[in-house]
Amino acid sequence: MDSHVGLNNPEILKASVTFYQEELKNAIANGEVEDAAEQCTLKHHFAEYLEEYGAGVYARELFIPKGVTIVGKIHRYSHLSFLLKGKIIVISEFSDKITMEAPHTFASPAGSKRAFYALEDSLLTNIHITKTPSEQKLEEIEKEVIAESYTELGMIEPNVELFNNNFLKKE
Repeated sequence: MDSHVGLNNPEILKASVTFYQEELKNAIANGEVEDAAEQCTLKHHFAEYLEEYGAGVYARELFIPKGVTIVGKIHRYSHLSFLLKGKIIVISEFSDKITMEAPHTFASPAGSKRAFYALEDSLLTNIHITKTPSEQKLEEIEKEVIAESYTELGMIEPNVELFNNNFLKKE
């Protein structure tokens, strides 16, 4: 039996996003690449709290300039995402590398974390339900919708060695 695991394996894909994030952080720290985070702009939008639903709506609108790579955060809950402008390459544990072109709407499952590379200037928006729809409570909202780790969600942390052993082997 072949011990090689294909890239379409969710565990490998999740590990590849984590591996890429670590490589990007190291390259920035070593001065090999520029930290482009300041080139990306984040806007926050809110819809009113609705008593009958016990929640309001929060939107995170992120501008990603052409040529910039970002790695998102781990989302606690499923939510909707919209690519409103541009063209991006996306990698996540739920899909191999795909190219999205605006306009594009997609559901992001709970536990999703993605890496994005902007082929064009792009505008990406995530829509979350929140109990605290207020700009003054962004830190609270972040804790509500974002997880620090997969373990917080009862999920297994990525095994970067699995990715290394299957895709970075030196023959």
